[in-house]
Amino acid sequence: MARSINIDLQGGVVPISQAAASLAALIRRAKVSGQPVVITQKGYPSAVLLNIELFEQLRAMAMQAEQAREQNG
Repeated sequence: MARSINIDLQGGVVPISQAAASLAALIRRAKVSGQPVVITQKGYPSAVLLNIELFEQLRAMAMQAEQAREQNG
């Protein structure tokens, strides 16, 4: 289930103005490629757009880590 996440620094990082203008296309790109899209604001990373499968995997991993901390704490 683990996957390598490589951010395409050419096409995988977009300014917020472009993201606002082409949100549907960015969602399709994230869904098809499985790779996150970094959205910048004033030149700095501000948000990440993920496909739902990757989001669910990350969420499950976070929940497992939290449960492990509670059991070991």
